[in-house]
Amino acid sequence: GEEDEEELYSQRSKLYRFRDGDWKERGTGEAKLLKHKTTGKVRFLLRQERTMKIVANFLVVDQAPYCELRPNAGSSKCWNWTALDWAEGEQVAEQFALKFGTSEL
Repeated sequence: GEEDEEELYSQRSKLYRFRDGDWKERGTGEAKLLKHKTTGKVRFLLRQERTMKIVANFLVVDQAPYCELRPNAGSSKCWNWTALDWAEGEQVAEQFALKFGTSEL
């Protein structure tokens, strides 16, 4: 489903989701920012690298509190944000964290 989109960014990373008072790992894979060639809308997509299952799929929007990147306390390699995610077939407000291999990434 990415043929009508241009890849703006791609980086291998590990995705976490905040559920039941704790961070739970969603999967490791290529975190991508994809821009639709017609509409210009940008979405975040991450597929688990072994199964190719979509574990995050949401539009990047400029509307608080969504998609405001914040450094994760205690780690320079990890960032968190809130988004309206569609990975499981319906829209759900989720809190995510993305951990990279190094702080430079």
